[in-house]
Amino acid sequence: MKKKMNNNYLVKNKLNDAITMKTKYLKYSLGLLLIAFLVGCDDYAEKTIPENIYVNQMDLKLFVGESVQLTASPTDGTRQYTWSSDNTEVATVSSNGLVNVVGEGYANIIVKSGELSTNVSLTATTRIPLEDVVISESSIELYVGNKRTVQATWVPENVNDIPTYSWSSEDPSIATVDLSGEITAVGEGVTYIVYRIGDIERKIEVDVAFTRPFKGPHTLSAAAPYELMAADFDLGGQGNAFHDSDTGDSSGQNGNYRRSNGDENSTAVDIEGFGLNVGWTSPGEWLLYTVEVVDAGDYLVEAQVAVPGTSSFHIEVNDVNVTGTIGVPNTGGWGAYTWVSTPEDNLTIHLTEGRHKIKYFFEGGHNFRSLKFTKK
Repeated sequence: MKKKMNNNYLVKNKLNDAITMKTKYLKYSLGLLLIAFLVGCDDYAEKTIPENIYVNQMDLKLFVGESVQLTASPTDGTRQYTWSSDNTEVATVSSNGLVNVVGEGYANIIVKSGELSTNVSLTATTRIPLEDVVISESSIELYVGNKRTVQATWVPENVNDIPTYSWSSEDPSIATVDLSGEITAVGEGVTYIVYRIGDIERKIEVDVAFTRPFKGPHTLSAAAPYELMAADFDLGGQGNAFHDSDTGDSSGQNGNYRRSNGDENSTAVDIEGFGLNVGWTSPGEWLLYTVEVVDAGDYLVEAQVAVPGTSSFHIEVNDVNVTGTIGVPNTGGWGAYTWVSTPEDNLTIHLTEGRHKIKYFFEGGHNFRSLKFTKK
């Protein structure tokens, strides 16, 4: 029993010794940290911010005749400031820091207080005001999705007093414009792009369409009947100006008529005789024509066609079928053309003044040479 108690006593003493050592180590470590902190605080307290004079503007670019008020700080009354200019032929400065520009050139505005000094650089030029603006184009035509950049040229060329300017569109659903003057055609119609700079305003008319007249304008009036050749359908390409069910040119002329007149997008349409007629047509194909109507009213529309069998077509105005199905009689051959003008009631269409889209729709295959519009 005595031996067991001695062992417990020894274990207890060892534990007490270990606890005592850890406590002493912890106190020692905390003491070192406290000393380091106090030393660091002393170092921080010893640091000072160098004195300086601060001015509300440090780099001036002014026109001759302009003035600007400079302010030096601190402004708590602990310092007195003196102002001067190292080039009084360019700029002068009052005792309270008011700078007046009197000539072109460079100068330093100097502010002092005791041994402290700060320089403010100044560049002075003679004001050349904006007198006018010239826009590179006053009106443009664009296809939907196309872009065009217009240039604004300032007059005189060496103008240096340039007001704030902006570009805007009167109808963004037709055309938009960015800050560089790049116009993007969005939807059909006519709108104006506006350029404003100071009190000057300039407008650019923008006419946006999916198609444009080929060899136009095609003008309808009461003065005389107008014959519109089938091969002169609009510019604009497949899906816009025409629909052809195949991409090949069965006429063997590789679209030479259209190509020779600046159209590279219509070779799928089979044009014979260098613009004489459109052939190799199929049901569902169509051709679109833009016309300008001078005299509103009723017009009789006649179609010059040929087919060694029977066929049919209809005419649409602004995407509306206005004639219903019109039969094409057997003319006796692909080159035997006749005018289809009946039934007259169906082929009489009412057109208001202005621009219209006329679509010739092939309900059956036949050769098509022209349309004739006669004011009633």
